[in-house]
Amino acid sequence: MLSKREVGIALLLATAGLAAWWYRDTHRPEVAPEGPRHGRPDYVVEQIAAVTMSDAGRPLRRLRSPELRHYPGNAGSELDAPVLTLVEPDGPDWVIRAERAWIAAEDSEALLEGRVLAERAAAPDSPPVRIRTSELLVLNDMGYAETDRFVELDRGKDWLTAVNGMQLWFEHPMRSRYFGRVRQRMRLAAPKPAAPGGASGASGAEP
Repeated sequence: MLSKREVGIALLLATAGLAAWWYRDTHRPEVAPEGPRHGRPDYVVEQIAAVTMSDAGRPLRRLRSPELRHYPGNAGSELDAPVLTLVEPDGPDWVIRAERAWIAAEDSEALLEGRVLAERAAAPDSPPVRIRTSELLVLNDMGYAETDRFVELDRGKDWLTAVNGMQLWFEHPMRSRYFGRVRQRMRLAAPKPAAPGGASGASGAEP
């Protein structure tokens, strides 16, 4: 049991703590909101629509955004609601949408953030692909993208989720790696009917 002296000390400390909290809360200084970490943009472009060409004059990627803010030096650019199209000469293009993005000054990489959706339409030998995540780093010149965030992938009737992200190589044939806990569902194709005359036909799953 506490003595009267100990109880008095405890009450005194509690009272001092409450007084300090009240003073801090009611005398909080006015602090101006912090600006962007890379300062103010040196120019702003609205309704941007840009095309990057190869040395041979072939479109490599297209970029659309309602607003781009460019920062001086090598700080790159910020974009609102970007739509990035990766042009594929041998198949459907990849179209990637996000809430916002940062583009490197040399245009070699893009970091897309918020609700990120990457889609590729169906091809004669491949079903449509849809990828959803919250952050995606795209290395334009390598045809490569990665994330360490939760990712969902739909490929035709199949789907896959990975807790710790993925690595994705866009170029045909597309390949990918997934990390952390991975769940997957694959639907197998129905077996082909037996050939006439009793010969058995081959069966298997669509790629």
